[in-house]
Amino acid sequence: MSDADLSRREPVHSPPRRRRRIGRSTAAWIWIAGLCLAVLAASYLMFVEPPPPRRLVFATGARTGAYYRFAGRYAEELRRQGLEVEIRETAGSVENLSLLSDEGSDVSLAILQSGLADAAQAEKLLTLGSLYREPLWVFYRGEEACDRPGQLAGRRIGVGPEGSGTQAVAIRLLAENGLVDAGASPGTTGTRLSHQNAADAAAALAKGELDAAFFVSAFEADYIRQLLGTPGVKLLSFAQQEAYRRRFRFLSPVTLPAGVVDLGRNLPARDVSLLAPTAMLAVRKDFSPALVPVLLTVATRIHGGGSVLSEPQEFPSEAYCDLPLSEDAHRYYLSGQPFLQRLLPFWLASLADRAKLMLIPLVMLLMPMLRAAPPLIRWRIRRKIYRWYSVLREIDQKLASGLGGLDLDREIQRLRNIEHKVVWVDVPLSYMEEFYQLRMHLTMMQQRLDDLRGQPRETELAS
Repeated sequence: MSDADLSRREPVHSPPRRRRRIGRSTAAWIWIAGLCLAVLAASYLMFVEPPPPRRLVFATGARTGAYYRFAGRYAEELRRQGLEVEIRETAGSVENLSLLSDEGSDVSLAILQSGLADAAQAEKLLTLGSLYREPLWVFYRGEEACDRPGQLAGRRIGVGPEGSGTQAVAIRLLAENGLVDAGASPGTTGTRLSHQNAADAAAALAKGELDAAFFVSAFEADYIRQLLGTPGVKLLSFAQQEAYRRRFRFLSPVTLPAGVVDLGRNLPARDVSLLAPTAMLAVRKDFSPALVPVLLTVATRIHGGGSVLSEPQEFPSEAYCDLPLSEDAHRYYLSGQPFLQRLLPFWLASLADRAKLMLIPLVMLLMPMLRAAPPLIRWRIRRKIYRWYSVLREIDQKLASGLGGLDLDREIQRLRNIEHKVVWVDVPLSYMEEFYQLRMHLTMMQQRLDDLRGQPRETELAS
């Protein structure tokens, strides 16, 4: 082979330097996944409610009362769920109701005595259920037996501290019996009212400094059990129990069995008819629904075992409430703890539960994208082949209008450069038919240009 032939041989080309790229199909899926994530984030913001708060302020009552003691147990249980609970000591149910109704207050939930909320306050609040019965205890001193509050006229009566649920129900019953007027002031009967706290009133009654005292408290309260065994102090049994129940729907009849306090001493000596409001767990209307099952699960553990005045599993209950019941609480009483909260930690279950609300709109948004993915991938692959046909079409049009001289040489070199690039185009094997059709068409066009120039292709000379 001559030196001229060698000089005309095509140089050995190395693969073109290319940037490292992910496969086209993978890149397309990444774009689709990114778009899906963007849609997911937008759907989350549009359809999903905010996450539940991590801090709760719990309004209770006096530090010595049952509300405060139960709130401490709630706080301990809720901290295990990752919630921070601040227990706020108050004067009692009336102050709790005021704090919970005040939009400027940071109180999240409270234990309230039933029968205190007026219509305006009830519109702002919801109850998660009743927790236990809180009997109304009326203790008195004297030889003569009393079975009606009206028989306490002219005596020194403890009605509980200002702002307490005890005072609210005591004044209401005393007013119905004519012992106080509508302004909660003693009437013409000479009755004197004392506003001591429960422990002080119990001590004063035991010493004879008070003639009678009202208490709204659980049976387990220390001062109740002490008064039941104090000589000279008697417990009023409501002879008109059914009449009070019908006139005051927030009160339910309760019977304290004979001997329940002390079987050996037979305390009390006979069955005692009592009236009982209930302690309710109340929240604001904007309280996070995700926290409702958590609170009721804790309430079931604390109050579900029963007591002297209630059967096991009777509480918490959607009965005995005079505030509107939360819909989420109603679902809990029907079906129990949500499935996700049984399997997952609270915060993860809450996230999943809130995210499921956007599942249907998200699927509807993603369906067109998922359907468009395969055609998009096919188009991106075939585009790597068909993009070169625009060059062939351009050269063909130039041939039709007349091509020669240096322009012809430039087009021949252009086709050779294209052929060199096409060799290194990476396409799946399923597209090799289109790939080799392109290479065949490039060869045919080069042959036409070589024939037009009047000399053979250099590849043929090299052979």
